[in-house]
Amino acid sequence: MLEKPQHIEEILEQLTVQQVAGEDQDHCVYCFVDLSESESYKKFRICHNCNFHYSLSAWERIQMLVDKGAFQEKYQQLVSMDPISFSEGQPYEERLTKERERTGLNDALVVGIGKIGGNQAMIAVLDFGFLGGSMGVVVGEKMALAIEMAIDKHLPVIAVTTSGGTRLQEGVLSLMQMAKTAEVAKELHKHGLPFISVLANPTTGEVYASFANLADVIIGEPGALIGFAPMREMQSNTSSPVPSSSHSAESHLEHGMLDMVVPRPQLHDQLATVLGMLSKTGKRHKAKKSKLPKFSVPLPKSAWKNVQLARDKERPTSQDYLSRIFTDFTELHGDRLFGDDRAVMAGTAYLGAFPVVVVALERGKKGEAIARHDGRAYPEGFRKAQRVMQLAAKFRLPLITLIDTPGAHPGLESEERGVGIAIATTLSMMSDLPTPIITVFLGEGGSEGALALSVADKILMLENSILSPITPERAATLIYRDNNKAEDMAESLKLTAYDCKELGIVDMVVPEPEGGAHADVDKTAKLLQDSLTKQLSALLRMPLKKLLKKRYGKFRRIGEKSTYYKKAARKEVSRLRKLARRWRRRGNGPVRVTPTTEIVETTEQQAAAPTTKKNAS
Repeated sequence: MLEKPQHIEEILEQLTVQQVAGEDQDHCVYCFVDLSESESYKKFRICHNCNFHYSLSAWERIQMLVDKGAFQEKYQQLVSMDPISFSEGQPYEERLTKERERTGLNDALVVGIGKIGGNQAMIAVLDFGFLGGSMGVVVGEKMALAIEMAIDKHLPVIAVTTSGGTRLQEGVLSLMQMAKTAEVAKELHKHGLPFISVLANPTTGEVYASFANLADVIIGEPGALIGFAPMREMQSNTSSPVPSSSHSAESHLEHGMLDMVVPRPQLHDQLATVLGMLSKTGKRHKAKKSKLPKFSVPLPKSAWKNVQLARDKERPTSQDYLSRIFTDFTELHGDRLFGDDRAVMAGTAYLGAFPVVVVALERGKKGEAIARHDGRAYPEGFRKAQRVMQLAAKFRLPLITLIDTPGAHPGLESEERGVGIAIATTLSMMSDLPTPIITVFLGEGGSEGALALSVADKILMLENSILSPITPERAATLIYRDNNKAEDMAESLKLTAYDCKELGIVDMVVPEPEGGAHADVDKTAKLLQDSLTKQLSALLRMPLKKLLKKRYGKFRRIGEKSTYYKKAARKEVSRLRKLARRWRRRGNGPVRVTPTTEIVETTEQQAAAPTTKKNAS
């Protein structure tokens, strides 16, 4: 029996040798199981035992992904002409001729227009069998031409990459294709068209560091080798041993570089779902005019009772509402910089007939609470939210945020990774994000971590949810040096949904069943769904310019006027008038009284001046 390879690079080298020699694969190169009777291997080229995904040719990939009979190849006539007259070893022209005869391709990239799940798209597929799928002048040019045609025809682009690195026979011209493809990919984004990248086994080097990583959504195949530098080279520049899994798709997902890892049999349906959502770019769903629901929400009997209900371990979390209110939720992962924060769930979905983007703070239940660190987002969680918000803006999809968190993660790691910057930039991004935004407070709304995702056109709160700059316990410790006073502080902080409505922060309070949302999750979700649908319908009918102006005005005016403010102002005016009357009874001159100024003794000149309504009021 052959020795099991230590790294996937060794497997790929072995497969390449077999592929060039025209050998069939009888046994899995990774687990050595017999593949001769494997239906999974015959149909999808996947080992039924270890799930190893073998390479596919470009045309095998196209047949597997594209609707039957719905692909028309483009630019197949382009061929390389040995641009730098490379002559070391076997002449480049001879090598190209052999590759063309063996694969039936003119070069490593096949591009064309096809349909996936009925959605038309420009499709570009690299073939690892042709010089390792490396990117030479022809590959770069075909990719650029394909994207430019997609822009001209207003089509989304799907790129399936499998590349072993540099086309060294074309020297620096090969290197420059990175800049060319990055440039045209940016043009695609400027025109608001979707770009989806599928990283197959392997995707490395120049392709990986250019257009493959510039997509709106990046999908990896299970176990795929993905990375910039070869593992051998990385090991030679690292003092400690490099984990064998460091270049895997799963590792990249964990470190925030991929949106999802999708097994090959499910890839067609997943691409169809994402395409169906994002291909609505620039189109705003026609919303019918409907009356907003009016709820009669009773005054809370106790603010502290609200705090306890908001924190109840049995209270429904964001996931409970995602599964009941939205359909076809496709979760996107990672901030493309550091990691994937599980406290933040983000993705695309449908709210009834409306395609939307959802960002939710998820505290987790029971066993999940630790993995989701109780809904306390790290900086990478806020950066993930920002990335998905940018998708919402690009494709004009309404944004809905669900809030349930004690606050942002307060640990050292958060500080070192820039939690303050992440919160500030999220607030700033939401302030003028060019799409309707609705925020819903589901449970606990803790300080800055909650506010960071709450700059919205409409803010809703479930009846027993809370919003506070500080916990009642912490406030009691600061004020009284006694956290047993937390119940009293809860009342003083005005943190209930009713209080926030009176303060002009919240637009609607959504009622809950008797005993709280956990008493009847389905009923709560239905009430919330109706409220969201009608609020969104109203926002979608509003011109974008007016929407952004109203959002600015909403937050600009917070704190200026509210029921509590008026009460406080009347109380202050009454107090100052009493003081003024006492002052005059003592024989002093007139005074000016305003709610925000102290009583100032009048000068002799002021006392001598005639009394008027203005200065006596």
